[in-house]
Amino acid sequence: MHYIKDVLYSQTTSVETRGKLREARGFCAAHAKLLDEIGQALDLSIIYQDVLMTTRQVLERPSLRQIASQRGRQRLSDELAPQGQCPACAHRAELQDVYIETLLDHLLDPEFVEKVRAADPLCLPHYRHGIEQQASPAQFQTLREIQIEHWNQLIADLGEFVRKHDHRFRHEPVGQEGDAWIRAIDAIVGTRTF
Repeated sequence: MHYIKDVLYSQTTSVETRGKLREARGFCAAHAKLLDEIGQALDLSIIYQDVLMTTRQVLERPSLRQIASQRGRQRLSDELAPQGQCPACAHRAELQDVYIETLLDHLLDPEFVEKVRAADPLCLPHYRHGIEQQASPAQFQTLREIQIEHWNQLIADLGEFVRKHDHRFRHEPVGQEGDAWIRAIDAIVGTRTF
């Protein structure tokens, strides 16, 4: 969300940023959902006017005869589709690379490893990204062990949450397992906030 705020507060008139937003046809659906929260109606109006003018130009180019065929309509549809990645998604991917590289660089430091063990687990997409990097066998093994520990705890919390929903145990207070289902979703798909 910080990147999007930065774009809206300080990059609305940037030729490079506006070009990327035109190519991407604005922000992707996931990032566009955040725009209402952020506000900045004037900046968003400038950006999306530009995006709409670009897509209108694409739509106005072909004649009716050119799009009479299925192939012509498909070509038009392809040109209207995003021609580049959502800038917020591209920024997130760049940061992800830096974070994963930093994690792997410090993964053999025992003090750092203890901090990683105490933190939330990597989500599945970030874990996969981590093992795809140039990790040494020792780094890979450490990352694997930590991930298994985290997932074992999450699986246990989910089991406890399910158990306490059995009519025989409903009287028991809900503890850390109360949000296990949210943490499980985040563990698989990644955090749902951007």
